[in-house]
Amino acid sequence: MPARAPETAVADALRFLVAGAVNTALTAAIYFVGLPFMSPAFAYSIAWVVGICFVMIVYPERVYVGGSRSSRTRLLFGALAVAVFFVGLVTLRLLVAAIGDPRIAFLMTLAITTVLNFLGGRALSGKGPW
Repeated sequence: MPARAPETAVADALRFLVAGAVNTALTAAIYFVGLPFMSPAFAYSIAWVVGICFVMIVYPERVYVGGSRSSRTRLLFGALAVAVFFVGLVTLRLLVAAIGDPRIAFLMTLAITTVLNFLGGRALSGKGPW
């Protein structure tokens, strides 16, 4: 039987995109359902709390295969998500103020936070950012 190929950044990126799509669908639904009842920032905050829990449970185990899965790593994934949350929150507020549409601002913020989360997650898993 041939040896299994080492996990690559491309393989991690594909798993990240799948897990991220599930997480994004869940958190986006929470955000958009919340918009009629609360501010964009509060809806975004609630969505991120759910997303942070998802990341801590799923990413070390299923996304960054072969990387660290320790409790410490899971907590660091949560801390990364919190740090990226604050970057995203500031970005969202700036974009809502600049363009006036919280839906478009959300999509732009999502693109920025996705890149930050992927690179940070690879680094935390012990696989390096690239």
